Amino acid sequence: MNASGGRWTVLLVREGETRSHRFALTTVWLIGLGSLVAAGVFGAFMAGRWASDLQTPARVVELEQRVDSLRRESEKVTELAAALVQMENSYMQLRGVMSGEVEPSAGDVLLPDIGSVQRQGSDSSRRAAATEPGPRLWPLVEPGFVTRAFGDTSSLGEGGHVGLDIAVPSGSYIRAAGAGVVDEAGEGREYGRYVRISHGDGLRSLYAHASWVFVAEGDSVGAGEVIALSGNTGRSTAPHLHLEIEQDGEPVDPLPWVSGRL
Repeated sequence: MNASGGRWTVLLVREGETRSHRFALTTVWLIGLGSLVAAGVFGAFMAGRWASDLQTPARVVELEQRVDSLRRESEKVTELAAALVQMENSYMQLRGVMSGEVEPSAGDVLLPDIGSVQRQGSDSSRRAAATEPGPRLWPLVEPGFVTRAFGDTSSLGEGGHVGLDIAVPSGSYIRAAGAGVVDEAGEGREYGRYVRISHGDGLRSLYAHASWVFVAEGDSVGAGEVIALSGNTGRSTAPHLHLEIEQDGEPVDPLPWVSGRL
């Protein structure tokens, strides 16, 4: 590049050739060209910054959504872990109850004297059951233990539990918690073999998942009378008695009714 007065001469020579190209530029042109290049560089820089600024809020929103999704998944995992712990504890308890379990059948059920079973319990309990209306007796000859209480929502995908689940070995005596008339005695997908008793004054009791039923619809039963054997029929994962009590058509917690008359 040579300068002569106010003009500049630019020589361009291709590598390996002797011929050159000459361009004559004034100082004003050079300044304008330099300004144009600088403006282009600055514009490209600002465009990059602008594009980056536009992307940042969208990226922040995306990250916030991912964090929220991970938080929800973590909460689900925590709930599942708690449910599994509870199921494992119930399983360990049931192992002790179910040891030596024998499922009764029509040909091999050997029963002790039912009359002696019905006479079990204190004199005060029997007198209370005879004088107080409604289901007042513990519905099992064996105490058992409660594996699921009334209103429990621990099972996934289900509403509040409307009864009381009591774990006992299959074949244990189920007795009427109070005197009354058998409304229903049958078998269904949900309850398995079951008995429903009407006690009057809007009170009814239900005994479900039985392996054997001794009463029929229309039978009159006394308080403490053996009506069935516990089992694992219907929607059930282990031998137990499912007890429900209704008052004027609404389910109530059975435990306050029957726990005082063991």
